[in-house]
Order: sequence, then C-alpha cells, then structure tokens
Amino acid sequence: MTAAGTLEWYFRRLAVMPPAEVLHRFREQVRRRASRRQTLGWQQFVVDDGPLMTLAPLRRLASEVWPPAVARHVDEASPPQSLIFLGQAWPPSARLEGSPDIWTIDPVSGLKWPGADTFCFDVKWRREIEKGDVKFVLELNRLQLLQAMSARAMRDGDAGEASRAAGLVIEWMDANPPFRGVNWLSMIELSLRLVSVAFVVAALDATGRLDHYRGRLREFVAAHAHWLYRFPSLHSSANNHRVAEGLGLLIAAELIPDVDDAPAWRREGRRILVDGAISQFHRDGVGIEQSPTYAAFTLEMILLGVELGWSSGEPFPAEARARLECATAFLRAILDEGGNAPRIGDDDEGRLIACPPLHEDRYVASVTAAAAGVLGRPELAPPARDDHLRDIVFRAPDRTVGSQLGFHAFNAGGYTVVRDDFAGRKILAIVDHGPVGLPPLAAHGHADALAVWLHIDDQPVLVDAGTYRYHNMENWRDWLRSTPAHNTLAIGGESQSLSAGPFNWRQHAECRLVSQVSDGAWEVTAEHDGYKSRFGCTHRRRLRREANVLAVTDSLIGVVEGLPSITVSFLFHPALMVTVEDRAVVVRHGMTPLIRMSSTELPELPGPSETTVENAYSGRYNRIETASRVIFRPKSMRTPHEVRIEILA
Repeated sequence: MTAAGTLEWYFRRLAVMPPAEVLHRFREQVRRRASRRQTLGWQQFVVDDGPLMTLAPLRRLASEVWPPAVARHVDEASPPQSLIFLGQAWPPSARLEGSPDIWTIDPVSGLKWPGADTFCFDVKWRREIEKGDVKFVLELNRLQLLQAMSARAMRDGDAGEASRAAGLVIEWMDANPPFRGVNWLSMIELSLRLVSVAFVVAALDATGRLDHYRGRLREFVAAHAHWLYRFPSLHSSANNHRVAEGLGLLIAAELIPDVDDAPAWRREGRRILVDGAISQFHRDGVGIEQSPTYAAFTLEMILLGVELGWSSGEPFPAEARARLECATAFLRAILDEGGNAPRIGDDDEGRLIACPPLHEDRYVASVTAAAAGVLGRPELAPPARDDHLRDIVFRAPDRTVGSQLGFHAFNAGGYTVVRDDFAGRKILAIVDHGPVGLPPLAAHGHADALAVWLHIDDQPVLVDAGTYRYHNMENWRDWLRSTPAHNTLAIGGESQSLSAGPFNWRQHAECRLVSQVSDGAWEVTAEHDGYKSRFGCTHRRRLRREANVLAVTDSLIGVVEGLPSITVSFLFHPALMVTVEDRAVVVRHGMTPLIRMSSTELPELPGPSETTVENAYSGRYNRIETASRVIFRPKSMRTPHEVRIEILA
C-alpha cells in the first residue's frame, strides 16, 4: 500500500468512527508516543522470584490417558525440518534453534520485517507490500508449534522435550525485546503467545524443570500482560481481538498471581470474557462477525476462560453460559453429516489450541465438541470431527448420532438452516438474511445477502469462494468478498454492500426477513436494500421445498427496466464435476449424480482452463484452486426468475 493509500485507509476508518472512538484513538496515539521511550528491554520486567503456575485445564494432559487417535495426531505435529504455517513453507535454510532472524523472515519474499531496531507501532505493515502478507510472520510468532511439543512432554514425562520448548521461548525473547518489531504490534498475537507459553509452563512443571526457566518466563508473562493492559482494542476493534486480550490478561494473572498488577489483569480479563460471551454472539447464538470459523475461534477462547473460572472458584454468570450454549447449538446446527461447516465470511484459520503444520478441515466441529464438554451438553457434540489436543483440554464427549432433521430459524443472527431428507439423502440448506458483520466495519463479513449454501450428506455442494489472503492481494480480497462471488443475485457486477477497504464496509446492505413456513413444504423469503439507492430496486429471494426440488426464486421490487446486466451465480465445491446437459446443470461426485439445476435461462459454465477470480475457490488460507461456477443471466426481471435444484436419488 502506498503512502497515499495508507492516508485513504485512515480517512475511511475515521469516517465510521463516533466521537468517543476518535477521542480514544487520539489518546491511544499519545500513549504510543510515550511508550516509545520504554527501551530497557526485558530487565524492566524482572519481578521478584515467585511462582509460575500451571493452568488447571492443561494439567489433564499429564494426568489423563490419551485416546490413541489424539496421540497420533499430536505426534504428527512435531516441528518439521522445514517450517510450514498457513500452508506456506519457510525457506529451506530457516531453522528454529540458533537462528534469531527466523522470527522476522517473510517465507514468500525472503525479506525481513522490522525487528528489535524498530518501535512496534512504527512498523508500516500496510505499506510493506514487497515483504508480503504479514500474517505469515505473525503466525509463526504465535509459538503454537510449542503446544504439541509441550503436550508430548507431559504425556511422556520427557524433560528434554519440555526444556527444548522452553529454550525456544528464551530464543524468541532474545530476538524480540519488549515492544520492538513486528511481533509486538498486534495484541491478539500477544494473547495467543501467552497460551502457548502456558503449555510450556505446564510441561516444565510436569517434568520437574520449571525452576530452570522460572525467572525468564515470568518476565515474558509480565511484559505481555503490561502491553495488553495498556493498549486495549476498543470500539470498532472490539471483536475477536478483544476477547483474545481478555483471555491473555486472565492467563497472565493465573500464571504469575503474586505480582502487583495481577488482580487488575484478572478483573479486566474476566470482565472482557464474560462480556464477550454476550456481545460476540447474537441472542440466538450466531456469531456477530457472521463467520462460523470466527465464531468457533471466539468460542474456543471463551471456553478456556470458563474452565479457568471454574478452577479459581469464579464460574461464569448464568446469562453468559446460556449464550455460549446458544452459540454451540448454532454451530451444531450448521454441521453436515460429516462434521463439515459451510464457509461463510472470512476464515484466517485462527486457532487457540493448534498443532501446526497439521490443518483442521473440521475445526468448527472440534470446537463444538469442546463446548459440549465444557458446558455439560453432550447432546450438542457433532456426529463427526477430527481428533485433537483440545479434546483432552476441554473434555470433549464422544460423537453423537447423526443430526436431527428440522427447520431452524436463527433470525437474530440472520440465517435459516434446514436439515431435511430428499430422495433418501440428508441435505443441509442455509439462507443468509442477516447483517454484513459486526458494525461499524463488518470487517470479516462478505457481501453475501440472500446467498444460499447446500450440503448433501457429508459433501459441500454450493459453497462460498473463501478468503485466500488478507494482505498484499487486494484484487483477490475485493473479489472474494464481493456479491458476484457468492450464490446470490448481482446487478451490474456490483456488490450489495460498498467496500471502503479490505476490512471495512462503508455502506451495508440491510436484510429483512419477510416470511418463514417451517412445516411440510417449508419456505423462507427475505429481501435486502443494498441496490435500492443505486438502482431503485429491492432484491427479494424465496427458497422453498417442492417434493425433491429446492426452488430458488429471485424478484426485484421497484425499478426493473433499464438495469445493468443481472447475474444469478452458483459456485460448486471443486471436488464435484459440473456439466451442462440438455439445458440443465448436472453435478456429480465421482460417478454419483447429486443434483440437476435448471432455469428458463440457458446456464453458462465458464471454462476452467486456468484459475481466475471468477472461478476461484479458496478452501484454506493461502490456497487458490479452480471450481465450477454456473451463471444465469435473466433477460428481464419483470417476472421472478427461478432456479430449480433437483436432488437426485
């Protein structure tokens, strides 16, 4: 991003800020300038010799018998010879031990981000486009590779492995003095590092090696908590980052409870987490950022806070626990028979407990199971999930039977979820009639009003195009968030909501639920006003069941003449084969036909000769592959346009 682009970003961000936030940002800048003078390094956080405590939930890793599948999973997550995070391999020369530059190297460009010689808030991470996506270096510096190492040390009583993990923390500290460089600029990163170091502390404690590292690790915790407490994410930044900060403060207070500031950290951390249980989920349990994976990430963080509350005699209030149960029930409702969640909105693969470089395709299901354990609701456990370390930490129950059929209305969060039986197949259908995302920025939401998702049995069929990357890929970011990239209607190739940057929507399409019929031949009708100011019309969509057919009917209410081209798009999972046969779209998984899609208009199936934005699918962060997109172009919207999706036996 150029200097002019950065100024434009700041202007757009200021444009959505209320006066209270503008004042907060001004005061924040004053604190940043004052903090630039803190250059004494780790010695300013030397605290009197005191305890370094183990978090109660992590003790289970040393005391409980591990399920064999979890043991295999964690063993496979041993630090590889070549580091891989977010699907990206670091240079072959990069190594963890004895290489201080490793913590600032961008693995794509090979260039270094600013380190110990630069105050963290002077790092121009939005401008440093030649260095690449800053998420890669931040991902390594979450130190989550230490979690599996520490867990194995606890399981096996391996003091050498625990010491190796602690040694890596010390090497990180030597290369990253407090508040210097890229690794201190984002508070969520500090909080996730504290979680990883809590694993290391538990391993050292379990293997009798804690006294060797107690002093340095207490410095680590104190410095991180100080920075978290000083620079909170408030107002338009009070999303999952704020929840992470609350957890980080609470963990710091648990780890070094004797220091003078620990009571304040504990109070503030607990307050943030309790508030987050309410503020980060709609009253029906839908995540307020309109992304299942971000909802799961936020829920996972709060669940650890709930566990810490129980262990310290401060359980969460009943209202907060009830909201968490609603959040778990929503995530359970959107999982298909194989534990797959639809990709809605952004997904940057953020995890609280992680075993890199292994990837979790069914992360939402894993967190749902964890929540079922923490909240004492085993019936909410999904029918399928990946075995994971968090199963032990959160006492996840066994898998349940298949999902119950039914019509589920989550009208506060804005989704209708239907589980039904079509021609002997279990289908999961979802319609989006909710807000873009968490106001005022809606940073992680997409312009996907009235989009539909469809899974058949355990196979995603109609899908979201995904996220790909957050930074240094503006064209891809713009497309993957846009309306034409989603399974809905677009006018003139424009989005319903108007973007003001990669994490900011300056104009939000407002959805309204028109009607729902939940019995028998169920249906749901909703509309949005995103095109009204520009084109004079409201988009209304109805999804209804007719025997073994899903009928998707689009109408434009208001001006229907003289409009730019209308498109109704559907993106299919790349594992599926899509062909046009006798004017209809036939979709197969292998040799098995799944659906036949038809309309009065001839479907267009752009050729997949190469991956372009129009036919792109990002199933994981930093990965793009080719998928099939079907487009219908109604010649006139004087009458409704209908697409019929027949579920094939």
